Amino acid sequence: MSMSDVFTSVVLVTFPSEIQYDSWLTKFRTFYNEKAIDYLRNNGQISQRASRVQEDDVIRVTIIWTYRDYASYDKCQKFHSNWGKVGGKYIAKSAGYRGYEVWSDSDVMPPE
Repeated sequence: MSMSDVFTSVVLVTFPSEIQYDSWLTKFRTFYNEKAIDYLRNNGQISQRASRVQEDDVIRVTIIWTYRDYASYDKCQKFHSNWGKVGGKYIAKSAGYRGYEVWSDSDVMPPE
């Protein structure tokens, strides 16, 4: 796998309140259960992380998905697109950015 093939999707989600954030997090943890992650990994998703932005008056979460390549991203989107069909309503705004990885720490030093 060459680094230039790695495809990344980053989404920043902003919530109007802690209640909305809690509703989203409950839904996120339910939707992305062990079976879901197993399916995604088998279809080329390398990793998925959600991190709450600290030291900010606004409640925000950054979600980062990494895929072997664009074809893997495309396959996994069929699963991710079912997100809206799962129960749990919340209010949030999101902005997404997608593209090929241009640099990684593993380019400098391979993981141990």
